[in-house]
Amino acid sequence: MADIEAEAGALGITDSFMHTFNDGDAEGHARTLAYPHVRLASGAVRIWQSLEEAIPAMEMAFAALRRIAWDHSVWNHRRIVHAQPDKVHLDVQFTRYRNDGSVIGVYPAIYVVVRRGGAWLIQARSSFAP
Repeated sequence: MADIEAEAGALGITDSFMHTFNDGDAEGHARTLAYPHVRLASGAVRIWQSLEEAIPAMEMAFAALRRIAWDHSVWNHRRIVHAQPDKVHLDVQFTRYRNDGSVIGVYPAIYVVVRRGGAWLIQARSSFAP
C-alpha cells in the first residue's frame, strides 16, 4: 500500500540531495543524509558515522569530480519500490555530465530514505557510480 506522505518526503529529500550535489555544497549535501550513513559503490562499503565525518568526504568527492570536468548530475528516474510511514525504498538512476555537455556516465542505484525526528533523510545508497 502506498504512503503518499512518505513518497513525497523521499522525493523531496532526493531533490535536495541532487541540488546540493550540483551546487558543490558539501555541508548541505551531508545534511541530506541520516547517520550512520552507508554507501556501497566502487566495490567498497563506506560508513559515515556523523555529519562531521561526511563533510570532508563530500569535499574530496567534489574535487575528484571537478578533475574530470563534471558539471552537474540529473535524475533519470526515481521510482518508489516500497513505502511505509517512516521508510521508503527508491530505485533511482542518474546521469553525470561534463561542462561541455558530454555524458560521464549513467548510474542505477537503490536509495533507502527514512524519517528521523520528522525529517526525511537518506540512510543508505547502493550505486554503480565511482
